[in-house]
Amino acid sequence: MARIKPLLASTAATVAILLCSAVQAQDMARTELQARYRAATAKMAELKQRSDPNALLEQGQLLQDGVPVSETNPLKARRLDEAERLYDQALAMPGVHWPSAAVRRAKLILSRDKDQPSIQKAMDLLRRAAALQNHEAAFLLAGLMEAGVGGKRDLEAAKNLYQIALRSEHGPSGLALARLETDPAKANVFATQGLKLLFQDARQGSAEAARVLADHYRTTGDGPERLSAAIEWYQRAIELGDAEAALRLGRMRLDPKSPLRQPQEARGAFVKAAERGSVEAAMILAEDPYNGAALGVQNGVAELWLNRAIETKAPRALVLAAEIRSQSGDEGRTAARSLLHEALQRVDDDATALLALGRHVRDGVLIERDVPLALKLFDRAAIGDNTMAYYEFARTALSHQDAVGDEMLPTAIDRLRTAAERGHVKAAVVMGDALLLGQGVPESQTAAMEWYQRAAASGSPVAYIRLGDVYAGRSAGLEAPQALDWYRKAAEANSAIGMVRLGKMFNEGRGVPQDQALAATWFSRAAAAGSGAAMVELSSLYSRAGGAGHFNLARDSLEKAIRTGDARAPIALAKLYLVRGERTLAEMTLRRSADSGNAEAALSLAELYLSGQATAEQQSAARRWLVVAEKAMARDDDQASRIASMYLRLPDTASTEHGSSALELLVRKNNSEAMALLASALLHGTGIQRDPVRAEALFRRAIQLGHDGARFILAKAYRDGDGLQRDPARAFALYREIYRDEPGDTKIQIALGDAYARGDGVAPNRRLAAEFYAQAARQGDPDGQVRLGTAYLYGAGVDRDSQKSDYWFSRAGEAGVIEAKVQLGSAKLSGLAGNVDAEGAFASYLRAAEAGSQTAMIEVARALMKGFGTLADPPLAKMWLERAAALGSLDAMFELHRLHDVGTKPNAREAERWLRQAAQSGHAAAMYRLALRHQQGASEQDRMVAREWLEKAAQAGHSQAAKALQKLTTSGAVPG
Repeated sequence: MARIKPLLASTAATVAILLCSAVQAQDMARTELQARYRAATAKMAELKQRSDPNALLEQGQLLQDGVPVSETNPLKARRLDEAERLYDQALAMPGVHWPSAAVRRAKLILSRDKDQPSIQKAMDLLRRAAALQNHEAAFLLAGLMEAGVGGKRDLEAAKNLYQIALRSEHGPSGLALARLETDPAKANVFATQGLKLLFQDARQGSAEAARVLADHYRTTGDGPERLSAAIEWYQRAIELGDAEAALRLGRMRLDPKSPLRQPQEARGAFVKAAERGSVEAAMILAEDPYNGAALGVQNGVAELWLNRAIETKAPRALVLAAEIRSQSGDEGRTAARSLLHEALQRVDDDATALLALGRHVRDGVLIERDVPLALKLFDRAAIGDNTMAYYEFARTALSHQDAVGDEMLPTAIDRLRTAAERGHVKAAVVMGDALLLGQGVPESQTAAMEWYQRAAASGSPVAYIRLGDVYAGRSAGLEAPQALDWYRKAAEANSAIGMVRLGKMFNEGRGVPQDQALAATWFSRAAAAGSGAAMVELSSLYSRAGGAGHFNLARDSLEKAIRTGDARAPIALAKLYLVRGERTLAEMTLRRSADSGNAEAALSLAELYLSGQATAEQQSAARRWLVVAEKAMARDDDQASRIASMYLRLPDTASTEHGSSALELLVRKNNSEAMALLASALLHGTGIQRDPVRAEALFRRAIQLGHDGARFILAKAYRDGDGLQRDPARAFALYREIYRDEPGDTKIQIALGDAYARGDGVAPNRRLAAEFYAQAARQGDPDGQVRLGTAYLYGAGVDRDSQKSDYWFSRAGEAGVIEAKVQLGSAKLSGLAGNVDAEGAFASYLRAAEAGSQTAMIEVARALMKGFGTLADPPLAKMWLERAAALGSLDAMFELHRLHDVGTKPNAREAERWLRQAAQSGHAAAMYRLALRHQQGASEQDRMVAREWLEKAAQAGHSQAAKALQKLTTSGAVPG
């Protein structure tokens, strides 16, 4: 105790020092902020007392840059109208100050006004200032000419102006000339000269020069050395008080594509930018908790910066604050409405704020809807040739024609076409919609599809769906394959609508062979994305998700559909019952429907009877219903193929001959489903003689005819050597083909993941394996969840993460995967998932054991024997081992031997019995132990038996047995 007191005192002192340091840092920051505010206020007061041109310019620059809001708020509120007035006063006075006044006025115009008259005014001011040898004016004017702002691009004039500025030792002009120069040698000379000047200025304390250097290194290469140089110069500019440099450094550090991405460093940079007055940085910090928390900004800190941003009264900040406040109940929505009204009163020419306000006013969610006002705001933003403003204006006008009148449609269409031609994908889709519906333009499906195609080329899922709908809606029905292709593209792009459309095509067999399993894959993805339509279609999957409410909803929906005469509903309801293990109810549902003449129900009933180990009575019933289905579906070749393949599963020769003859006939008709089914039968000898060579040929032909299922079966056969010579490379190639066509199929994702994990047919790549497992896991596939959980457990292709490992194992366990429960128990017990959790491990093993896992039963027994994670209970442990042994577990037999051999209550007779049973059943360690037992005997017979067991153990892979056998061979005696 005496030793503990000094330690506690030392700890308390350390905490006190840290707290004191934090308080001192806050006090220093507060003092620095107060000093900056007072200095700015005093400077402004001093300048107001003067009327000379230089005082006007300084005052205008202060107002343009912004003055801190208060002693407690470092954000700068800009007063651009006042700055403009002061610059105009200075321009009205002749003198040496005039070129500088012209440059500042021009820069202010260019930052605010985007209309052509204003741009021309700014360029005129810059021309006059450049003529008076102002290098900054020459540089700015050259930039406008290079970009073609205000007229046609004039690169020669731009080069001349850059050279004039460079001769006046303006460093950025050298970099601009290097960028435009086609001769590498000359470009290098210009760049070197420009960099030398910038280095000089930066070393002399120019924050702007340091920032320009940082921008140069950041934009002219992505190598680590140049990026590191960019960071160093940004930091130098920040030290010199440049808020813009801090903002750019923060964005660079947050860029997910940057190799130097460090969110914590980014957060620090944004804080520095905000502390130096950047409203933009404050908004980034304020929005972080509501935008994924990439920076890890605490809620209290975010709220602080949000309130400070609101105090600046900047329209963009007010809009952001409204959107954040609106997420806080009725009180928050009331505050949001007030903030938006204030933003409307203060709105300037900031296109971002104009667009945001326009959307709010148009949609009328947080503020009263006013479509004409929204159009005015969009129109104002469009003055600066803003593509997004063009699109929003057109979209609003076309969607609210009753509120705007027909006279506005021509302008809307012109702006929409302009935006679309510039590559705005949504504008291209809306342009196609206008042409398809004849909105403001003559109706033309052909022209509409051209615009949809342009949007589709840019990866628009909406465009994919539009094209699919056009093809699917054509009356001839011959273009269903094109519809399928476009719906598949949309589904692959994670569009729930595309998934539902694609699922329905497979479910209904519209233009493709009916495939309910594939339909279920797409419906499940759409259901996970929240699609109600998909949830209705996936009745069988509802019960698997758990909960009586889900099952009852699905059952009631399907029973209602049955009453309305939906022929597919009884089959879906039967599958729902089967998922729940209610075979009797499934059989009753199908029989009732089959008795009423539903051929699909008859076929499903036959399939049900043939599943598992069918009795003679079930086989007879299946044959009866197959005859019924065959008569009703004689004209449906795909269904006829299914029926024929089921005849092959019957034991009598007449049925198998009938089935094979029917399949052969359909194969001659080039039916790909029949080819795949006959190939499967030939591969495994189901009802007919095995013929792997012909089976492979039939699979290949079915694949050529577009049968995706054939590709998967053949790939699996190659992978496992199931009926064909094992060829992992061919299997992998087929899996990749299937994935390209159906990336949402979890079976393919897992197969590719397994291939990469094992190096099966491809070079091992654990990272890619984990990515494929993650795709399957996120779609709810339990096998994918087990594999992903294992990857996180061992750090295979992903960073080791115990929480994620537990999460995915638990998800799979909830879906009924016993292996997941075993894996979860092993993870908790091993400590790989963090701290050893013996109780949690026992609970997971027990759940798996109760579900029938032999491995889990052994682990439960071990825990009960040792009292590890639960109370010790040897009799109960023995019971679990005997249960596992009764199920055929060799490990359980060997554990029972050890229990009776060295346990608390040894029983030599039982120990010997279990050892022999385990050895005779093939347990390698038991064989080796039995060999040692016989070696202890004195007779020659014992030695011979010992050698036999050693040989068996070695063949079973027991390393010690192999060594002992080798020693026996050289010495001629059995080792003890």
